[in-house]
Amino acid sequence: MFTKPCCRALRNPIRCVPSIAFVMLAMLSAGAQAEEAKRAPRLSVTIYEMRSSVSEIPARAATDMFTTALVKTRKFRVLERQRVGEGVARERELNAQGVTTGKAATRQVKGAGVIFEATISEVTVGKSSSEEGLSLGGLQVSGGSAGDGLGIDVRVLDASTGEVLDAVNVRKVLKATSSAVAGVGALVDNLLALKGKSTGGFTPDVAAKSGTREGVDEALRELIESAVNQLASRSSEWDLEF
Repeated sequence: MFTKPCCRALRNPIRCVPSIAFVMLAMLSAGAQAEEAKRAPRLSVTIYEMRSSVSEIPARAATDMFTTALVKTRKFRVLERQRVGEGVARERELNAQGVTTGKAATRQVKGAGVIFEATISEVTVGKSSSEEGLSLGGLQVSGGSAGDGLGIDVRVLDASTGEVLDAVNVRKVLKATSSAVAGVGALVDNLLALKGKSTGGFTPDVAAKSGTREGVDEALRELIESAVNQLASRSSEWDLEF
């Protein structure tokens, strides 16, 4: 069953022509944009190894994080370089020996147009700190927070010329908190003394401490993804020479 507007349109279809034409043009335009996006070539990029002067952060693990972040942007063709001798070279050797099918051994490894260089450039211990405490009738309550600074610098190089195309640096504070309670026995003794009673100093005491610290790996991954996403958003502005 048609609604009234549809019935009117059927009685006078000429009135529908502009609307139909507009819809068709919009659909064609959207389809053309989607097809163009599919055809747009992605930059071939790689990173050899991040530099790290922090004992808690191995350079190889940091490079893996950076490579993963590049892949997740879906804006680049990411070429393996860190372990090319472990995986790609072994597969090509097997192919050359006739053990595997295909033509991997006869083809050149794809070259990168862009090389990323990244450095864990800043580790500031105790960049910020604060402490608070309360003492009442022998009971002592304390707490505090502290933060260590962590930062990375990333440069983008044109592989054909060595020119620095872009750069970014990101920083983050690794948060840590602590709290402690002590002197519960002393508080009990003091309260009993106010009532004229005494435990003879045999009231057991209770003390407790707790603390939390943000993981270095988690903070580093967040820094790397932030840097990579910033660079990916500006990649169309890079003036590459092919």
